Amino acid sequence: MKARYRQRVDGEGFVVPLGEVYRLACCDCGLVHDVVWVYQKGELGMATRRNNRATAQKRRWRKAKPSTRP
Repeated sequence: MKARYRQRVDGEGFVVPLGEVYRLACCDCGLVHDVVWVYQKGELGMATRRNNRATAQKRRWRKAKPSTRP
């Protein structure tokens, strides 16, 4: 199953669900990170992790070109 990523525009805001893993991918290089935001005791925290498997998959799909055969 191919993961879907929403294309964002520079400066565009978006909502990230607290406590859930949110996957962010760079449209230029295809690098993917899993991001989690948490809010506790008046503080906002963020944890990130590079997702090597999703990065490889995104980059493979990016290189795939449509067949020119009839």
